[in-house]
Amino acid sequence: MKKKKNIDAVIFDMGGTLMDYDPVPADRMRKIRLELIGDFMNKKGYKIDAKRIDECLMAPYYEVDCVRADRTLKEVNLGKSVKRGLKKLGVIEDYSLWIIRMLHLSLKKNLIVYEDTAETLSKLSEKYALGLISNTTIPGVFFAEDLDELGFSKHFKHMLFTADLGLRKPHRSVFDRMLSLLGVRAERSIYVGDSFRNDIFGPSQIGMKTAWINPCDLPAPDKYDEVEPDLVVKSVGGLLEYLY
Repeated sequence: MKKKKNIDAVIFDMGGTLMDYDPVPADRMRKIRLELIGDFMNKKGYKIDAKRIDECLMAPYYEVDCVRADRTLKEVNLGKSVKRGLKKLGVIEDYSLWIIRMLHLSLKKNLIVYEDTAETLSKLSEKYALGLISNTTIPGVFFAEDLDELGFSKHFKHMLFTADLGLRKPHRSVFDRMLSLLGVRAERSIYVGDSFRNDIFGPSQIGMKTAWINPCDLPAPDKYDEVEPDLVVKSVGGLLEYLY
């Protein structure tokens, strides 16, 4: 892609693009969450072992709700999922918000912010309207607070978390909603992200330009061999050469 041309807005993915919420392997994270929930339940007077918590709460979330969401693009209703699990566990009180907060904190504790994120957002926000879209099962308020603490939220005109919308990328409605919020046309925007399916294929279907964050120089998935990003960079810092 040539240097900036007919672009009014730059819209970013969050995890894997600006920062990494998932440096811990998935199986280890699941165990961490089981321990946190188990300790919490014990303090609340419930003697429930990790196996039972996994069977009633975590397995339905990971292996049913998240799998279904990836297939249908209808986002997980985490509150409903947790409440259903608590009911199966015989918990009388509604501790769903407490548990959702624990799920978020388990991610935040291991958060890694990429070194060129702050500078890139600061410079690009001087010239473009910036937006953010992230697939999240945890309500967006938690991530918005993280971004605010990091000093990043001030750079975005709008932030959209799919847990709040009910649909997830690459559903076109997610991108359409952000374009509407920013007041820009698809062809005058560029979407930046690391997932080819979610961040390149998705926005390209409605005419947005795309930038693929591809640090390992991976080939595009065969399934999307007819889709080409307008730009490929190793990290968001690489955008500055073209857009700043």
